[in-house]
Amino acid sequence: MAFIQMDYYSKALTRSTDVAVILPENNTENGLYPVLWLLHGAMGNYGDWWRFTSVELYAEQYGIAVVMPSADNSFYANISTGRYFDFVANELFYDLAGMFPFDTARKKNIVGGLSMGGHGAYKFGLTKPEQYGGVGIFSAGNFIDLGDPPAGILAELNMRIFGTTHVKDLEGSEHDILNLARKAAERKGELPALFVCCGTEDRAFDSAKTTYNYLTELGFQGEWHQDTGKHDMYFWGKMLPAMMEWCKRTVES
Repeated sequence: MAFIQMDYYSKALTRSTDVAVILPENNTENGLYPVLWLLHGAMGNYGDWWRFTSVELYAEQYGIAVVMPSADNSFYANISTGRYFDFVANELFYDLAGMFPFDTARKKNIVGGLSMGGHGAYKFGLTKPEQYGGVGIFSAGNFIDLGDPPAGILAELNMRIFGTTHVKDLEGSEHDILNLARKAAERKGELPALFVCCGTEDRAFDSAKTTYNYLTELGFQGEWHQDTGKHDMYFWGKMLPAMMEWCKRTVES
């Protein structure tokens, strides 16, 4: 198994950024790896998953390569400080396939993330369902449901990224997960499978469950998992084995 930390120059971000890649020894028959694109949350970076969970062990167990990019506090959107959506979904997706034996087939790629990264995973999977066969969500729903953030760093973050602190202004936009889901369903193409989990003590629980239910009513196929837990790495690390096992089933379906 190889663990690689990259200093990657991104044209979409117009600067260098950090990316980590896990390559398991347990490869597939055709020599190409299925890939889990695993996204961090707000105030975090590419190191959160590999520092605080056993993601390397599960990558080896299930034979799935894992890519963990840094995306700052961007909500994985194209904003004034960088085109973060383009960086992950367009640039990194194809550049890394040229560097590593990654399978670019739709059903071999899953995008997942925690909190803000879960919002990003929804955004990538619903905007580009032709590229991702599955979406794995940890403690995230349609963040518009959570209401306006209180004054402070979260309000400043919303203003910088979305241009407003009033999240209702974002309904029907590219940042509205329900809107993206409706558009994906209306296209009548293949929809990504869903794995969604949330802790029962998490403030995001109701939004996560409501969003999941809405998507399954639209025709998305998925699994819902809940357990005792808060909005923290303890819960996400606890749920990671179930998500990785689901990834294996999804890429082999």
